[in-house]
Amino acid sequence: MNPLKNQPPSEFENLLESHRPRLHAFLLSLTGSGAAADDLAQETCLVLWEKREQFDPAGDFRAWAFRIAFLQAQNHRRRVLRQQSRELPGDELFDRIADLATERHAPGELEEKRQSALVHCLKKLREPHRDLLLSRYQDGTPLEQLSREADLNRNAMAQKLFRIKNTLARCVRKQLGETA
Repeated sequence: MNPLKNQPPSEFENLLESHRPRLHAFLLSLTGSGAAADDLAQETCLVLWEKREQFDPAGDFRAWAFRIAFLQAQNHRRRVLRQQSRELPGDELFDRIADLATERHAPGELEEKRQSALVHCLKKLREPHRDLLLSRYQDGTPLEQLSREADLNRNAMAQKLFRIKNTLARCVRKQLGETA
């Protein structure tokens, strides 16, 4: 029996509303698109509301909500893939991005350590590589525009970004003392 079932909806609404900004940031991390994150945040809140009776108040609301947001983002990714027939990262990469985004938006010491390691490693990158990453992922510059500006084809630019991100990820793991 779910004790939340007989409680007024406003308690659940307050819980949902307090997590909405982090859900949106998490979805933005997964999609890289503000518009998609907005839509997915609304869809996620609707699903959470529809499933509110399944939530155990003794459980971790954040973990439950982020899992549903992740599933919504996966479904969005599949829709985009079908509709636009364009290349998207494989499921393994998408899952890893989701793991990192979840950790990034989780409160606590690990987040601070990762953030510090990321800043340290970004400083170690060559300036053109750092500028390219920031342009793509912080400013949201489309891959096609970056390709044109660098006089590279789209695939070459995607590969370049992939290599830079891998270098950055290795540095962060090293800073955190992780293996992989």
